[in-house]
Amino acid sequence: MTFLRRWTLQLVRRDGRQVRSLPLSRSRLLFSVAGAIIGLFGLGFLGGLLTAWRAESSRVLELEAKVAAHERERERMNRLASRLNELEEEFGFLQAAVTAGRPAESPPVNFVLRGGVEVRPPTSAEAATPAWPLTQRGFITRHFGSRPADSREGHPGLDIAVPTGSYVRAIQAGRVEEAGEDPIYGKFLRIAHADGLTSLYGHNAWLFAEAGDAVERLEVIALTGNTGRSSAPHLHLELARNGALLDPLSLVADHSGRDHTGAPAERQPE
Repeated sequence: MTFLRRWTLQLVRRDGRQVRSLPLSRSRLLFSVAGAIIGLFGLGFLGGLLTAWRAESSRVLELEAKVAAHERERERMNRLASRLNELEEEFGFLQAAVTAGRPAESPPVNFVLRGGVEVRPPTSAEAATPAWPLTQRGFITRHFGSRPADSREGHPGLDIAVPTGSYVRAIQAGRVEEAGEDPIYGKFLRIAHADGLTSLYGHNAWLFAEAGDAVERLEVIALTGNTGRSSAPHLHLELARNGALLDPLSLVADHSGRDHTGAPAERQPE
């Protein structure tokens, strides 16, 4: 068999007027075919790389979306955990108030039994006198009208330092005008009494009364805390008559020796 070593490629125009001959050697033809095959393989390889890159890009975007979703879920769980901690702390205060033994020296209600003996309710004169609002003994840290160096306004009430969770009682019978949370007073209650008198109890950890509730004298209405603009656990007591602020010590009776209301063990000067 005879193998041709040369080929001629003829290019003819459609009108047949011009014919162009292109001699091809066997080696040139083989190189051309090999080049075409390599080129096809190269294009296929590039196409595969492009497809893989697109798939990887899609996978990366999917993973980023999952990571963002996990971050949102983690933030939500952190908020839930924080809220759960707050609820556990508040539940601890409530549980202590409900189940713990009340201090023998300071009954938080008007009518109690002590040692099997019924304690008489207060007389009308006693009921008309504002009572000390705490059962736990504490210390007055700021008096009414005191003015710190960085303030031009006098203190509108009385600050009494006591441990967190101490009982807060209504100084007189009345009706709760406001109950809520304030940036300054924290969790607070405002009670309207007779003769235009109002009392405010601020920085509490837990409130037992709501707006519109009727409360009795010495009824437990809250637990002390450190909410609002406060640097340590204490009760802020604020009194007013017909809108004019009053010094709480001018009205609140100190019955610490008579009916164990838990008045301060020491009144410290500013």
